[in-house]
Amino acid sequence: MKIAILGGGAVGLGLGATLHAAGCAPRIVVRNAATRAALQARGLHRFGFFDPVAIAPEQLELLSDPAALANDPPDIALVCTKTTANPELSRVLEDAFGGTPPPTKWVFCQNGWGSERAFAGWLPEAQLFHARVITGFRRARENEIEITAHAQPIAVGSLFREPASALGSLCDRIAAGGLPCAFTRGIGAELWGKMLYNCALNPLGALLEVAYGELIQRPPSKALVESVVVEIFAVLAAAEFEAPWPDAGTYLEVFYRELLPPTERHRSSMLQDLAAGRRTEIDALCGEVVALGEQVGVATPVNAALVTLLRAREARGPSSAATRLSAP
Repeated sequence: MKIAILGGGAVGLGLGATLHAAGCAPRIVVRNAATRAALQARGLHRFGFFDPVAIAPEQLELLSDPAALANDPPDIALVCTKTTANPELSRVLEDAFGGTPPPTKWVFCQNGWGSERAFAGWLPEAQLFHARVITGFRRARENEIEITAHAQPIAVGSLFREPASALGSLCDRIAAGGLPCAFTRGIGAELWGKMLYNCALNPLGALLEVAYGELIQRPPSKALVESVVVEIFAVLAAAEFEAPWPDAGTYLEVFYRELLPPTERHRSSMLQDLAAGRRTEIDALCGEVVALGEQVGVATPVNAALVTLLRAREARGPSSAATRLSAP
């Protein structure tokens, strides 16, 4: 089985190391020159929550351009870039393949909802899959990935009713490499479960430049966190979408008891993006909630305000928070 990974960030390299540990060496598309140079010089290392993995430089197959995949299309491609890169990535790949889809199955390992839409114009639904990844991957150095937390197995599935046989072998390889992974028929609910967590914490944590736990210690920001959750459940009910919990109250009980404590010191990737002057993934998170709310006639004023504030904050450019960011 030929696997490619698009994206040389923490998730892409973490999954790349995992597949190597299972004896399946993926091609990894790494556009950042510094990251590519570090991997070529010192190899790829995974450590932390699970058994360590070390891959020598000569064992890595690195590409600098995703268009190179057209020379030998993979059976499976894991899209591990930010959602903000999807439109450009889709254009590059469509041009490279001459507009004719290869038989590749594309698995979106990204935050947010609707990440496949940028590719839907030229890729059939039967080739589009999603992975819900809530494992904590942190890039300690350019070529070193630390697994900081692992709450649940990676869930892989299709929003378009494709069977488990389509990607069962991929799940087996990831699990064999040390990360629990399983195919699910309920990937939509799993993605909304992650949306609830990310929408509630990431934007506010980024705007206030604080760790997740600090948001809950302050009554005003805690109230906003809970308002985001309530709005999302109202939208899901009107849209007849499922989540792993039946209502906002049940979710918040689990959130405070189980989901938040292991990550209370974590600072969101959104904060890191703002500090570096990069676009955030707010459109794929709260922006998707607002858009779906408009479709089903449900008001989402708190989510909408967070979208507006994040866009305004992005326009200011890099911040001094870069010097204060710390690992969870």
